[in-house]
Amino acid sequence: MKKHLIQAAEKGNAEAQFNLSVMYENELTDSRYITEGSRPDAMRWLLAAAEQGLPRAQIKLAETYAAEPDQPENSVKACTWFLRAAANLRGGHLEKAQAAYQRAALRLTPAQIVEARQFAEGWEPTPRTLSNR
Repeated sequence: MKKHLIQAAEKGNAEAQFNLSVMYENELTDSRYITEGSRPDAMRWLLAAAEQGLPRAQIKLAETYAAEPDQPENSVKACTWFLRAAANLRGGHLEKAQAAYQRAALRLTPAQIVEARQFAEGWEPTPRTLSNR
């Protein structure tokens, strides 16, 4: 199954890219046995799915950046991706993204908030295909 998932992800399937990122992050193989995880691989596939406009990938990416506030640019990135995801969410998912944005924005200057909003507003999904490492 992992081989087919990788093939689909490399061809630009955002759902496959997201699922592959989760597998790498959680250190799981297709047989559900724990294996050595790869954070760079997880982030690579997560970013690819988020850049294509998959809201759950955008939320996950934003949460990943928000979890590392020691780097100031991560809070800006988190806010940007929360805003991008919120544009395509409804109901409880939208409320969750908005609340997470508010928490992350507390770490930003007014200029950084403007930067995040401008980037989010001008953002367009980009098809992403990735070759094997």
